[in-house]
Amino acid sequence: MQEMITLAAHTLTARLAVHPVTCGDFKQFLRGTGRPIPPQLAKQESSSAPATRISQIDALAYCAWLGQREGQVYRLPSMAELEALAANDTAEGIDPGIWSNTPGQISELRGGLKRVYLCEWTLETESVDRPDGAVRVLGSIFYPPWLREGSNATHAQAHLLVTEGYSFVTFRVACDH
Repeated sequence: MQEMITLAAHTLTARLAVHPVTCGDFKQFLRGTGRPIPPQLAKQESSSAPATRISQIDALAYCAWLGQREGQVYRLPSMAELEALAANDTAEGIDPGIWSNTPGQISELRGGLKRVYLCEWTLETESVDRPDGAVRVLGSIFYPPWLREGSNATHAQAHLLVTEGYSFVTFRVACDH
């Protein structure tokens, strides 16, 4: 079980994993479900690094698998939950260093690795009709505030294909409280 924190503010009441899912945890899921380990993930030397190049579809499958193993219902966090977590004023017992980008105040991941500044998959999706009649399903990703600072990014979210994994996108699990 991952270390979880509680969000309890406004209309939000949920538990979110403190850290993103690691490469080691995601490989365990792949082995446990008989799925092949993609070459990029196989090359990852550190099992405690955040899992990246994971599609939103596979992140949701991981949540379902973990929930089945632990007798819990897991999901991806919503955009609002990640915003609240990043705001650092709604989480009970959260270590402020988890969300800090100040040198010397960044919490460590398991295995002693420093946090990596990545975007994260959220629960939200959007279907877009294409001119050829096909439907493209896009998943929402959350840009943490420290990635927006000093950049042209004004929004907390962007949309990417749910079937693709990206080198700059990771994910964490959440559950209703």
